Amino acid sequence: MSSFDFALKDFFRKRRSNFPYLLIIILVVAVAEFLIYFSSSLGLNIFIQPTFTNKYYFSGGINLIYEQFNTLIQVLFIILTIVIVIAVTTTLVISKKRDIAIMKSLGTLPQKLYSFYLFEVYILFFIGFLFGWILGLFSFVVFGLIMNLFNFSITFQIDLFYTPIMLFSCIIGIFLISGFVLRKIGRQKIISTFSKDIPFNYDASKQLKFMPKWLTSIGFNTKIAVVNTIRKKNEFKRYLILFSLVGIMIFTLGLGTIVLRTSSQEWIQKSQSENIVILGHKDVIYNYSLMYKMFSDPSLLIDETNVNFTEPSYLFNLSDISTLYTNEKIEKIDERLINFYGVKELDGIHILEDGRYLPIGQDREGIIPIVGVNPENIIQNFEIEGKFFSEEDDENITIGDGLAHNFFDYALDQSLEFTGTGRTFEISGIIIDSFFSGYAGYMTINESRNILGFSDDIVNIIMLKIKLGAYEGIKEDLNNITNTIGENFTYLKLDDIFHDNLNFLSNLSIYPLFLIIFVSMLAIISLYNYQKAGIMEKAKDFLIMRAIGSKTRSLKKILFLESLFVLIPSLLLSLGIGMIINSLFLFGRVYLPPLYIPFIVFLILFIIFMISNFLSLFPIIKKINHFSIKDFSMY
Repeated sequence: MSSFDFALKDFFRKRRSNFPYLLIIILVVAVAEFLIYFSSSLGLNIFIQPTFTNKYYFSGGINLIYEQFNTLIQVLFIILTIVIVIAVTTTLVISKKRDIAIMKSLGTLPQKLYSFYLFEVYILFFIGFLFGWILGLFSFVVFGLIMNLFNFSITFQIDLFYTPIMLFSCIIGIFLISGFVLRKIGRQKIISTFSKDIPFNYDASKQLKFMPKWLTSIGFNTKIAVVNTIRKKNEFKRYLILFSLVGIMIFTLGLGTIVLRTSSQEWIQKSQSENIVILGHKDVIYNYSLMYKMFSDPSLLIDETNVNFTEPSYLFNLSDISTLYTNEKIEKIDERLINFYGVKELDGIHILEDGRYLPIGQDREGIIPIVGVNPENIIQNFEIEGKFFSEEDDENITIGDGLAHNFFDYALDQSLEFTGTGRTFEISGIIIDSFFSGYAGYMTINESRNILGFSDDIVNIIMLKIKLGAYEGIKEDLNNITNTIGENFTYLKLDDIFHDNLNFLSNLSIYPLFLIIFVSMLAIISLYNYQKAGIMEKAKDFLIMRAIGSKTRSLKKILFLESLFVLIPSLLLSLGIGMIINSLFLFGRVYLPPLYIPFIVFLILFIIFMISNFLSLFPIIKKINHFSIKDFSMY
């Protein structure tokens, strides 16, 4: 019989006992694949560039932070997947020790045993990976359909980076770690192979170290739990690593999601704000409003082919709106002159930290919207790097984050040339902006008029900051003014688009929350398996304890404490590492939550796991109560 035939037959012969191992691999691979494809659909996968109608869609500063966070989560989850797969296959190998001992006693060579059971491990893994991949794709399709119902666009591209890495890492990890355990078992003496996680040469009389010794002094139940943990230290180490990785995932996801959601919504609040009304020709305000909506809609693109903002019929004088300046229901009036311009990136010099000079610039060219504004009247309070120009800085320009990160090497060290005009502007600041997905620029309105050859009071759009609750009361005044300006002039409140953009950012936190729920469920299932694992090995201990008068309550306390010894160090370790990871990869310009938030998350997780720990004891205790003298045959 070939090794493959034996492995396949043994796999199906013990399919009931293999099913839990197979299910864990399927689930963890499915979630990893779901994460990979969902990230790619949003353009958050740095190795895959989705094709959107809106080529500027979500590619600015907020995207970079989310992309960084998502890449971190992908790497962590792939590591978690690999660790779980290796832990499952290693546990499967250990569960075969009794079979291996019997086959060795019948004269089977260790090398043959190694090939038999390594093939079986790989059969389990490949079947689990295949079904997990299919389930992950199916879940992504279903989730995409649900998200499309909420106008959240989902696209699909085959992943050729993360999935192969995860596949081959698991293959290599199984060969190196599970294979090492298998080879080690094959070299052991037959009598020692009959023991599983408890070493056959375990010395119960060995003196305990300070911490275990101190714990054993608390009470008899604690002492038994400590002894059980020490004598099954290999199992303890596996679950400690597993729970620590799970905890790191939860803390990183939880803290990162809170930080990114709060920060990104604050940046968009500064970029757009509420109670904003735009006034102008209906074609201008229609296209202008959609240029804000481009931030959250990948199917929408407004460019120079859609509208010519400088058509004479679109222009009007500030004198036409003079009555607005005395209206008490208006907090601020922001006069603007927008137009599309051909621009070119100019070369520059970037000074490195070590003092060296780096030539920068790739002569990129494009057509982008430039908004002429009066910096003293501008409504937005942008999140900015550098500085916003003043009325006197007529040679400076401020650009959006999308333009800065995709059109320049080091924007603040470079200049922008308006092709065909001979005008060059230094870049003084970079703002996080939702307008035109951050690919717009801002200059003084006087310079904008000079370039276009307009008089000093010409504009093509007005932004109004209305006092809270005053919109309904000002409609009549706005109607009168638009009728005075000319035919087809109107106004539009931007709150709906503003809320659409905020909802888009809120929806980005759905899948991290989904992952937190799944990882928490995974931790609870692992906790139950940790308690359940080796129950039959402990059958003799429990029978003896019950024979000498121990109550079921004592057994329950012992099992509860054994889980507690794994959970507490795992959660503490994951809290520290999770905060370090977030601080290294995320905490730049973001808005940090109060320091007590991570500890609240720790406390919530601890309570959830303790409750789960307690509830999972009931089916286990029920199984223990059915133990009888027949269970001694297992030994």
